[in-house]
Amino acid sequence: MKIIGIVSSPRKGGNSQTLVGHILSGAKEAGADTELIRLCDMDIEPCNGCNICKSGNGCAIKDDWALLCERLAEADAVVFGSPIYWFRLNAQAYPFLDRFYALLKRDFTCDFPKGKKLVVALTCGGAGPETLNPVNEYLKNVFNYLGFVNAGFIWQNNCLKPDDLANYPEKIEEARGLGRSLV
Repeated sequence: MKIIGIVSSPRKGGNSQTLVGHILSGAKEAGADTELIRLCDMDIEPCNGCNICKSGNGCAIKDDWALLCERLAEADAVVFGSPIYWFRLNAQAYPFLDRFYALLKRDFTCDFPKGKKLVVALTCGGAGPETLNPVNEYLKNVFNYLGFVNAGFIWQNNCLKPDDLANYPEKIEEARGLGRSLV
């Protein structure tokens, strides 16, 4: 089983990446092959709305997004991790998500492989479930449209400094358990 963790945080080694890392560690303990991808280490341009992708020739933008989509197509599960900035995903997440438009045909169907598992992992400062649940629903809707199935949601607030997640050992164990459950 192949599980890919995608992190949108610009902060290398920050709370979102750490939370995703613990999920991947649990999956690896259970026998999965895991990989962590940081969107900020990739060149992913925003969608320019040209609609060339609707001609059947794929996305006109030549960057790392197509390679990332190939890796997602080969995965059995995806863990998407992001910090929450001002009640929503951070800016680095949106070019990646918006470019999924290129996977849709003219009739808005999609041939992306179906049945992949999705876990959403969010970290934030002071917000709670009233803020995080709608973000989780948004991500589930995006990935569900592509054929993914919900496999879990985990979040932790009060994560301001890069290593604040370490203050929540019960959340770390929950993340590892969630990773094990994917296998």
